[in-house]
Amino acid sequence: MVDEAARGPARRKARPARRKSAGGASVAQEPRPKRTKKTLGDDFLAAVRADFRAHGAGVIAEVRAGKPDQYLKIVLSVLPKDFDVAINHLDALSDILFEVIVRKFRANS
Repeated sequence: MVDEAARGPARRKARPARRKSAGGASVAQEPRPKRTKKTLGDDFLAAVRADFRAHGAGVIAEVRAGKPDQYLKIVLSVLPKDFDVAINHLDALSDILFEVIVRKFRANS
């Protein structure tokens, strides 16, 4: 192995030269406008939250009774995308493990 110190000093990558503005260094740059704390999305969600607190449970019941398809659409929209809807978890078991479980239940009955 070659010792790193024996190779000599490490070389740095050359940086590209920075361009100066056309007006020169004496021109002060305007500060960027600060981002507002409240965005349109935050305001919208706050309004929805307030409306739900005032009318939520009653409206949900009305939608469920009058428009079950829309109710189901709302329920599905709030579930996570990777929601596991598998009902039969026995498919994940190996055949040998399934046999062991079946034999154990047969012995108890």
